Amino acid sequence: MWLRVLLPTCDATFRSRDDQSNSTEAKTPRDSLVATWLIFRYPSVPDGVTLRSGFVEAMPRVVPRLGKDVNFEAFSSAFAERQVVFVRSAERQARKPSARRRRIGLSLLRQLYSAYPAVLRRAFHLESSGSLPASEAPKALDRLLGSTRTPPGSWYASFVLQRSRKALSEFLTQTMGPAGAPKFLVERPPRNGGSAAIKLPKHSNAAWVFFGRNPGSRILRGRPEHTDAIQHSGTWHVQLKGEKVWTLKPTDELRRKVPSLKRAGRVRVRCMEGDVLCINTRLWWHSTHIPARCKLSLSVARDMYLDGTRPGACDMTNVDGHYALKPIQKGAVIFTEDTAPQLELPRSSASNCELRESQRGSLVVVAKRVIKKGEWFSLSDSDAETARAEEPRGAKRKR
Repeated sequence: MWLRVLLPTCDATFRSRDDQSNSTEAKTPRDSLVATWLIFRYPSVPDGVTLRSGFVEAMPRVVPRLGKDVNFEAFSSAFAERQVVFVRSAERQARKPSARRRRIGLSLLRQLYSAYPAVLRRAFHLESSGSLPASEAPKALDRLLGSTRTPPGSWYASFVLQRSRKALSEFLTQTMGPAGAPKFLVERPPRNGGSAAIKLPKHSNAAWVFFGRNPGSRILRGRPEHTDAIQHSGTWHVQLKGEKVWTLKPTDELRRKVPSLKRAGRVRVRCMEGDVLCINTRLWWHSTHIPARCKLSLSVARDMYLDGTRPGACDMTNVDGHYALKPIQKGAVIFTEDTAPQLELPRSSASNCELRESQRGSLVVVAKRVIKKGEWFSLSDSDAETARAEEPRGAKRKR
């Protein structure tokens, strides 16, 4: 469960979407302690990589590329090496799209929203407002899916299907078929002699849905380059309609684990209808954009657990997060009310931060314990409730 904590950043510094610096390090009089996953601005053409249909020219050296006949054994071997695999669509060469593919579009999402409005509203996010007026952002979901009229111009949004098995099952069946996942992840390969049975991956009880359009002549970027704070083996992303382009770069942790990626820069992967990108989003920096003149880009993603571990109940968020750039000592002030406007922190029973009152009487967020580099900040439920309770009656909360 997540709470929007209306505190502002720190002696340590917080880099926001509006920051125009090209640096990946926050600059303050003292070393920065805090980062968000909105800390990168990247050039429009990364590292001189040239795009070709379905993949980038340099991609095979960085991102393993498998054909339509791939099986789970071949996939898992390639994925274990690089933590990313691109699988070309089996339907790409078909003259006519399948009946299921023809049904996929905004009308399907509108039906889903009509049947399960609360499910979609709970974790909706506007990846990029594009040509939508900023004032309409809070009502964007109703504008996009609550009407049969598609808003003009460019826009890019997402939501998480979770805490409703019926909604999740209906959507996955209509888009992915009864298995609810790519074929090579659900079909068990034949056993050879006395070989042990291969464990197929388990999947989370949630699906991320990304949709947008970009009729303009320039690309439409989604969230800036980031990693995801989640413990999984990886995530598969299927491009259901249109196109989406990924920009990938290995994290330092991945470079240490995979020496062959030590000098790898950014690469771009163009996903077209039916293509599958499997990626460990915790170990790869990633961002996406919808190419120009794209009538509709629609994709679905699910977390996978390759060791056969059955994931617990899902309660995922669809907001930006904040993490430590370096170790933080217990008691250190991380955020203050004066320097971090509109800060969002999650609630957790195992939180690493707490609210305190400074000598000046303002609220500050401090480290409850030693916080490791790369650890995401969270606030306890009781602290959040205390902060609300201590507000004067009738006081207006900053938004």
